[in-house]
Amino acid sequence: MKARLLYLSPLLAGLALPLHAASDAEFFETRIRPVLATQCQSCHGAKTKMAGLDLSTAAGFRKGGDAGPVLDENAPESSRLLKAIGYQDKVKMPPSGKLPEQQITDLREWMMRRAPWPEAGTATVLLPENDFKGFPKEQKEHWAFQPVRDVHPPQVRNTAWVKSPIDRFILAKLEAKGLKPAGPVPKLTLLRRATYDLTGLPPTSNEIEEFLADRSPDAFARVVDRLLASPRYGERWGRHWLDVARYADSTGMDEDHVYPHAWRYRDYAISAFNRDLPYDRFIVEQLAGDLLPPEKPDKVDADAIIATGFLALGPKPLAQQDRVKMIYDVVDEQIDVTSKAFLGLSVACARCHDHKFDPILTRDYYSLAGIFASTKNFVDLGRPGSVSHIYYAPLQPKEEYHRFLAARKKFRLEQLEVEKAVAEEATRFQEPLHAKTTEYLVAAWKTLHGGQIPAGLDQAVLRKWVTHLTPADSAKPHLERFRSATESTIEYIACEYANRYRDRVKEWTTQLANWRKAAAGDVEKEIEPRAKPKFDADKDPFFAEASFEGGPFAFDEGAISRLTEARARLKELEDAVPPEPPMASAVTEGDMVDQKVFLRGDHHNPGQPAPKRFPLVLAGEVQNPIEQGSGRLELARWIANPDNPLTSRVMVNRIWQWHFGEGLVRTPNNWGIMGERPTHPELLDYLARSFVERNWSIKAMHRALMLSSAYQMSTHAAPEAREADPANRLWSRFNRRRMTIEEIRDSFLFLDGSLDLTMGGNLLASQDPKKKRPVVNPEENRRRTVYLPLRRGSMPLLLNLFDFGDATSALEARASTNIAPQALFMMNSRFAAERARGIAARLLEDDTVSDGARIERAYLTIYSRHPEAEEIADGLAFVAKLAGGQADQRIFAWQSFCRVLLSSNEMVYLN
Repeated sequence: MKARLLYLSPLLAGLALPLHAASDAEFFETRIRPVLATQCQSCHGAKTKMAGLDLSTAAGFRKGGDAGPVLDENAPESSRLLKAIGYQDKVKMPPSGKLPEQQITDLREWMMRRAPWPEAGTATVLLPENDFKGFPKEQKEHWAFQPVRDVHPPQVRNTAWVKSPIDRFILAKLEAKGLKPAGPVPKLTLLRRATYDLTGLPPTSNEIEEFLADRSPDAFARVVDRLLASPRYGERWGRHWLDVARYADSTGMDEDHVYPHAWRYRDYAISAFNRDLPYDRFIVEQLAGDLLPPEKPDKVDADAIIATGFLALGPKPLAQQDRVKMIYDVVDEQIDVTSKAFLGLSVACARCHDHKFDPILTRDYYSLAGIFASTKNFVDLGRPGSVSHIYYAPLQPKEEYHRFLAARKKFRLEQLEVEKAVAEEATRFQEPLHAKTTEYLVAAWKTLHGGQIPAGLDQAVLRKWVTHLTPADSAKPHLERFRSATESTIEYIACEYANRYRDRVKEWTTQLANWRKAAAGDVEKEIEPRAKPKFDADKDPFFAEASFEGGPFAFDEGAISRLTEARARLKELEDAVPPEPPMASAVTEGDMVDQKVFLRGDHHNPGQPAPKRFPLVLAGEVQNPIEQGSGRLELARWIANPDNPLTSRVMVNRIWQWHFGEGLVRTPNNWGIMGERPTHPELLDYLARSFVERNWSIKAMHRALMLSSAYQMSTHAAPEAREADPANRLWSRFNRRRMTIEEIRDSFLFLDGSLDLTMGGNLLASQDPKKKRPVVNPEENRRRTVYLPLRRGSMPLLLNLFDFGDATSALEARASTNIAPQALFMMNSRFAAERARGIAARLLEDDTVSDGARIERAYLTIYSRHPEAEEIADGLAFVAKLAGGQADQRIFAWQSFCRVLLSSNEMVYLN
């Protein structure tokens, strides 16, 4: 077979190139500099320099202190700084107490990156008075902050190549360099490119034949319209947006609790793309959908509420002991994702100081922080590690929801009353028995050893003790001391058991009482009451068996009867509770906050007021004050305003990037001073203005891009074009790309006929409810990958293997690594083997078809093209050799053939 069918041979030789979720500069500014400033520089700063160490500058850090460098360049994991903060050495820093685990993790990652310390150079001006006028002219006049221009397509010489005004912008730059664009892509390659591009799946055989038969000039336009109308389109392009929105189904960080309703936001994003929801409305719904009036006064706009999951579904540091800091860490994360997703700016870098590179003030940051701090993400501050205080929004009118809450509250309070009654009944019934535990143990031992039984004991209770203590087949080490007692030691040993038992009773009773009190407080706050504690049997198996497992202290019939009436009353209340309404991971209005600047990002150190407003460099110094509510709706409308210089540019750049592999601006989340300038600024403004003029329609933008000659170029360019334009910044050719893991996995399932195309829903609902952190294995489930739940703390191995990302911050682009384990997965995984066998079985269904026709069908199915004669001959020889003329080896031979096709570069790379 031809070399192109070899098992991903470049992957075996390739090495993974790490792609960090955030750039080194951003990581340092948001994660490292604040820690150094607040935790280190009071002792190791420019003034004090204890032990000769200055951690306020890059030079001071690199120099180290009296004891030498703090960074080991050759072995950063062994650096003195990491040992000190990890309390692994004699020197323990900071001496006042170990840093929070997240800060240690961040510092460790920074050191492993060889501690990059970006210097701001001449672009940085620190403004103690937060005077915007003090920023340099080159910052304030940065191209991205200027209004979108009204530009016209340039004149070009080769007008025959122009199918769209877009082509003029591309061709003009090529002609200025004396270059020609690549030729048109072959027809079937274009179909495969477009079908994967818009749906993430391959074209079917019927779609291939129909496109080949359509010779009209509008044939491809009809394909584009068909694909845009497919529900598969929203699944593919909704997933693009979910990357930007850092979507996941769990809180991540220390606790990684499941968001039970996160899936609704995922389904909303898919639906929004399928409906071609205008992008300006898409923005407003995600930032402030809960504040939009519903179409009918007695209903709620469920979609708009669900849309605010954009803000609600980020990572949450639930284990943070400082609960106010937890709130502001969430606020910081929301500022970060909002500014990157919609504006392409790293505003969160200004949390502790004025932005080091862009004209964004710390006061700008805290003006936005006031908006998000006035937004409810939590019912209350809660307790560290708890998930019950996260806010979820009901998708029903307030009156109905309040009726549900009242009925549920009444039931839960009654539940606690029954628990109290159980405890009181246990005390009444068991206390007399507890007082005689020693006597019963002695009597049971004597019964088992034929001794004389003391008088005055309840014989029924004694029989329970004898049954409980009778040696069984299974060993019980905790009873060994009792069993080995003698006539002279039994009373002493029984007393030991009894004393320990009474201590445990007191401890457990107190724990239950504390739980009832705390759970009652939860009910009053209308949050899920904390779970009733369960006694750890391993802690004291003697107590557990005697008290909970039908042992001597289990309730008698009389006690059980007295509790029946209370439980019957409880059942009536439970039946009266209305069904729980559908809920959403969302936000709503919270208590209004008069925000102040936090000096060095420390909420314990407030500075000057920071009234709610938008960044001065974009919104100007004259803004309408935000006097009512959180300000989210005003923020959303300001971002979605056609006059905002960034919003339309940022989104059309993303659409271009997702079609062409790179954006016109190749730093999609950073349009500031440190970001790249656009390769074609006039084209960017032309597209941005067209986007707004076409009612912010994303589908209209697809049509405009895909019907251009630029989109329909081949990936093969002339040698002179590759030499003059190696990074394809002139768009002299189309970029070849490796499929995403979603495309690879979904295609494999699609090709063997096992892909489940059911849309939407919650896959976690089918998991074992007892599992604290349920998972769905992508190699066993058959739904499209976009619907698989994502746990931030435990991403599926398959997704990590093919560069899915970590879903913790707005992802501007997927990495595309070539590593040996990817090829090994294709060669050795059960998933790939099953898919190949499924395709082989479909090829062999019709006994009247020749093997040559089967190979033809295999190529058409998997590669969307017809094979060449040599490929058919090679395939026939391959199958014949493996089958060896034996009928029972035939399926194996065809499975192996299909496995080769699936594992090849031609399968996983798109031209």
